[in-house]
Amino acid sequence: MPLGSLLQRCARLWPDRPALLGTEVTYTWRELDAEVSRAAAVLAAGGVGPGDPVAMLLTKRPEVVVAFFACARIGAIHVPVNFKLHPEQVVDQFRTAGVNAAVVEAQFEPLLRHLLPVLPDPRRLFYTDGAVRHGGSQWGRGAEPWAGTHEAQGDDVVYFNYTSGSTGRPKGAPTTHRQINENAVATAGGLGFVEDDVYLGMFSVFAHPHELFHRSLLFGGAFVVAETLNPRVAAAVIARHRVTWTMGVPSFYEMLLDFRDAHGGDYSSLRVLEAGGAFVTPETLERMESAFNTRFLPVWGSTETTGVGLGMLAQGPRRPGSTGKPIPGYEIRVVGEDGAPAPVGTVGELWIRGAAVVGGYVNEPAESAEQFVDGWYQTRDLVRVDADGFVFFAGRRSEMLKIGGIRVFPQEIEQVLAQHPDVRGVVVVRAEERLRGEVARAIVAVSAGSDLDVRKVQAYCRDRMANYKVPRIVEFWAEIPKLPNGKIDKKAVLATAVDARRDDRARA
Repeated sequence: MPLGSLLQRCARLWPDRPALLGTEVTYTWRELDAEVSRAAAVLAAGGVGPGDPVAMLLTKRPEVVVAFFACARIGAIHVPVNFKLHPEQVVDQFRTAGVNAAVVEAQFEPLLRHLLPVLPDPRRLFYTDGAVRHGGSQWGRGAEPWAGTHEAQGDDVVYFNYTSGSTGRPKGAPTTHRQINENAVATAGGLGFVEDDVYLGMFSVFAHPHELFHRSLLFGGAFVVAETLNPRVAAAVIARHRVTWTMGVPSFYEMLLDFRDAHGGDYSSLRVLEAGGAFVTPETLERMESAFNTRFLPVWGSTETTGVGLGMLAQGPRRPGSTGKPIPGYEIRVVGEDGAPAPVGTVGELWIRGAAVVGGYVNEPAESAEQFVDGWYQTRDLVRVDADGFVFFAGRRSEMLKIGGIRVFPQEIEQVLAQHPDVRGVVVVRAEERLRGEVARAIVAVSAGSDLDVRKVQAYCRDRMANYKVPRIVEFWAEIPKLPNGKIDKKAVLATAVDARRDDRARA
């Protein structure tokens, strides 16, 4: 069933059950369906129709879910926007996706000024709050329910799920109603999600936004939409809404545990802590399960797989240190450098396919052809699989970082820093902070007499890239080690402990 029909089904079967739980507003399934119908009417009245890409410049709030379903109902395409990117990158995203309408919050007016030249009709701006500008419309004010008759099909594209490419350019994966539902059914069954679960997703609003609601939509359960990076807020939300299932990066759970130890709180409703976006050590798994009296659930997923594709399945044995096995509906292959299947226990590149795996990227034919072959998505992640089928991650072929669950490539940071006139050498590698998880660590060699320090380096980067890409750790070395062929010896860099060679300018 298309998502709009599934929503109507929930409204029919469970009209008075809680559906969307926000910090300021809540909806039952009947109320959510009605709100979506009004939003669909506003979009349609503004000229938005089937196949139109609609950008979402929204923070994590209930309107994100309403807009997603409204687009699904009228056949438009939901386009989540990473508003933390540099404006030029957002403009590029608009052009690549062919965006011709946008749902916006007033706070993004400075960014919107960069985008107006690429919007074909400024009247197709829909404001969720604040004053309406540029001839746009107010979202949902006094609108009647949508009276259209468009019937979406399961294989229609419902949104462009965005990720970053090898050059840092966002790539949108056209994702269908069917693929979202396939992943919801597969993960609910494989991981043990049930109708009584109250779900709280803690990833960024522009990263896999369908995961806010897609499992709950199967059972008529409730889901929470709230900005939850602050552990104090998360703790209050968990207690208030009796959250049973959460999804976040491992470092967030570390912060939540620290907050619990310092301030207490009621976490008794929690049943499962789902952890993605970073490797989970056996020690972390044991500590979290003991502290919260829950099941700590490592998973792996991607934009290209429409969400979680590997996990520690609810039924069967567990293997600490592993990310688990393929979720039912997915199959994997581990491929060596020669293109042949890697022997059991040998590291190779992870390939994955299934009904929920997308077919490529929007308007990116070269990237699509490179990473999608005969239904297989070539992940560029390096793994090994043991004799029992458990998957263990060994690294990333592209040396990609995942910062807060968002892909970041060291090369794009290196390219920016290399343009600074005082920098004569730079390498960016992975580092780990207990609270933040994976972060960028920049090692810089500067010209004699330079007055560069950490804050100046970070300010230089912040003016040229998204804030989360700015190196959290900056070190100044007299020389950066190199191999005989002249390339930087990254193994030597990684083998050197953080802070070991920093001078006094490296203090943040």
